[in-house]
Amino acid sequence: RSPHLQTLREQGLRLEAPDGTNNRVAIAATDDPGVVSQAETVIVLVKAGDTVPAMAAIQPYIRADQVILTLQNGIGNAEKIRSALGAGPRVLVGVTSQAATRLGPGAVRHAGEGPTLIGVLDKRDSSAAAELAGIFTQSGLPSAFVPDIEHWIWRKLAINAAINGLTALGGFENGMIASDTSLLDAAEVIAEEVARVARGRGIELGGMRRAILDTAVATASNRSSMLQDLEARRPTEVDAIHGAVLAAGEETGIATPSTQVIAALIRAKETTL
Repeated sequence: RSPHLQTLREQGLRLEAPDGTNNRVAIAATDDPGVVSQAETVIVLVKAGDTVPAMAAIQPYIRADQVILTLQNGIGNAEKIRSALGAGPRVLVGVTSQAATRLGPGAVRHAGEGPTLIGVLDKRDSSAAAELAGIFTQSGLPSAFVPDIEHWIWRKLAINAAINGLTALGGFENGMIASDTSLLDAAEVIAEEVARVARGRGIELGGMRRAILDTAVATASNRSSMLQDLEARRPTEVDAIHGAVLAAGEETGIATPSTQVIAALIRAKETTL
């Protein structure tokens, strides 16, 4: 979208590295969905609420031999992609701990580094997932194929529900949760609630406090995507993250009061911006 798109076309991307250095990177940016017909792999990084319209735009240009990878927040995106694109292309699903903050049109800060994990909906696509993880790693983005991707999706969902929710409401960077014990305690309450819902679905996440702390430290200078959305007066991914937890909790009969409070406050902030 412009002015981001226009700036990328005219000036390239100004990429600020975690150490503060800046580089100008040429980007072949376009808003023409037809270009995906030339791709071996299509990586879906749109907001969860944009998944369906984005897939509708590219569907006429998708080939059966292509690989589609979603690294989006929340749960259910891969199923939406499969439904929209049909049985032809292979759909992979993953999570990434790479963090970024958009500084303005054509400018992004790489605010945190971490692994990218790739899994499959269909075990027959495992070789494609392993190959793509290898390509990412060779490109400087440490990645791995994991057979239990649902565990990692729910783990990230729990972390996002805690960190994104609190930072969006509090207006601070992720690192504040690592440096303030009361905030870390609050984040743990939210994440453990999500973990109980996951357990009700047969997915064991383990203790969440260390996972939250490690993420907050690794992405300390990052302003969460949910906070960035509120600051830019854009719709957040509250439905894909907190709303998904609430729905899953209702299905499994597990109470989710903390998530309900966070979701209600974020939705209220959306309507008052």
